[in-house]
Amino acid sequence: MKELNPIQMKILKYLLFNPKSRFKDLNTDGMPTDHFSYHLKSLVEQKHIFKYDDEYSLTMEGKEFANRMDTDNHKIEKQPKVSVLLIPVKKEKGQKYFLVQQRLKEPYYGYFGFMSGKVRYGETVFETAKRELKEETGLEAEKFKYCYTLHEMVYDMNGNILEDKFFNVVEVKGAEGDLIDVEGSKNFWFNEKEFKKMNPKYHNEDEMKDWYLAKKRGFMEKKYYIESF
Repeated sequence: MKELNPIQMKILKYLLFNPKSRFKDLNTDGMPTDHFSYHLKSLVEQKHIFKYDDEYSLTMEGKEFANRMDTDNHKIEKQPKVSVLLIPVKKEKGQKYFLVQQRLKEPYYGYFGFMSGKVRYGETVFETAKRELKEETGLEAEKFKYCYTLHEMVYDMNGNILEDKFFNVVEVKGAEGDLIDVEGSKNFWFNEKEFKKMNPKYHNEDEMKDWYLAKKRGFMEKKYYIESF
């Protein structure tokens, strides 16, 4: 998301509470006309505001953008990421196998765990699951089942927050195709014994696998403190 000039953020805030405002109303700090006109023009070009006759209002895009603003500090608020975490499973010769990835990019370079991906704007959880499975592994499946949601907050040992995510955990069965690796990750089918031996693995990967096997459902929230990232 593009950061806006503080003056432009103030204009958007004003229009949140005062739709259909004139130039003189918006210029609350009495800036030189040419300087203030530049910022108005910039907001129009970015389609955050529009002008009708002598009045300015927020566009639909501008309303959605400004609605995420911390109006006290004139900044867009940071929000948790919404993601899907996939647990593809299969059975062979009486053993359960999990499809996991080794991450080969920062952060968590070299770590093993279940694959995940951000839910795109306007995308359903199951649309994300299907897309991520194909993009990350080359496999396709039709059997996707929602398991549980984890709100995960990750901190360093000094209490500084590193990540804030909502994971919608989805089981995948019947995945078919040729398993591939993609840039930044390698994929493996591991049985439960091999899964336990994965090293290094994400701080809560065993926990998430155990919740899945225990058929946990609903919503959970946890804070984690880690030494490396």
